[in-house]
Amino acid sequence: MDPNIIIKHTLIDASYIQKLVVDCNISPIVQCDFLARGLNDTYIITTENDIYIFRLYRHGWRNKSAILFELNAITQLHEKGASVSFPFRNNDADYLFEIEAPEGLRYGVLFSYAKGERPQINEENSKSIGAALGKLHKQSSSFHLNYERGFDIDINHLLDEPVSYISPLINTYLGSEADQSMKDIVEEVKTELSTKELEIGFCHGDFHNHNMHIHNGELEIFDFDCSAVGYRAYDVAVSWWNLKNNYSSKEKECWDAFLTGYQAQRSLTEDDLQSLPLFITARRIWLLGTMTQNDDVWGTNWVNERTLEFFILQLKTDRLKER
Repeated sequence: MDPNIIIKHTLIDASYIQKLVVDCNISPIVQCDFLARGLNDTYIITTENDIYIFRLYRHGWRNKSAILFELNAITQLHEKGASVSFPFRNNDADYLFEIEAPEGLRYGVLFSYAKGERPQINEENSKSIGAALGKLHKQSSSFHLNYERGFDIDINHLLDEPVSYISPLINTYLGSEADQSMKDIVEEVKTELSTKELEIGFCHGDFHNHNMHIHNGELEIFDFDCSAVGYRAYDVAVSWWNLKNNYSSKEKECWDAFLTGYQAQRSLTEDDLQSLPLFITARRIWLLGTMTQNDDVWGTNWVNERTLEFFILQLKTDRLKER
């Protein structure tokens, strides 16, 4: 192989993963299949008695301490009775498998499989989803996390870092005036958030119906890859953002149902409630920044004048609705 080739991400064959997880106390494996590629690679493992998920973390995305932070949080939630996909230890009593991939060291973890399917968005399910997040926030309030995550869900993570990736694109495709318009909106959001007393605590970080399954009326949560300590209101706002972007015809009634479910478990302060529209804008910026930063996942064919103009329009529309 040419030593000058730079390898960013390899896809490990499922047969290798199947041999790797034999080192776990599970029943004989019937089948192992590659399930999905994203910021991490996901495999589904079927045994004689059960189904599991194996996540192979992307090299350079999360370091060992960051992954152990996530697993520590999930394990504590599971021990408190939360319905979450949880990790299994291997025969060495370790959660992490290590793979020396061509691009560098990668870590893998075996998780329980969340039965069922993605919940449809309707008022009943939205109320249940809100209640699930309320319970998660309540159950995690007494956490003692033993590892460094490497980031918090704060202004830097949601706004400053993403803008550093987005700004060059805006300048290239739309010019300096559009770039300044985005930065002005970001500064307005930061100023308004600074005036509020916002609750800080453990957050899932990506809480919407794509990261949960429903089975016999019960929700089970998975994919804590974006979890960290940060603004609880942001965690709530992500579900509102999901409704706005993917279920706009049902937004009002389902958002009302979500809030009813959440506040039946725990209350939101007035400052947290007022900050929710601001975190819609923050979510848009964080997501575009993450996509831009990880072009080996999403590619660059979506980066064009039309897409970026729509992004700026969304930010401006958010601000108009807030006023």
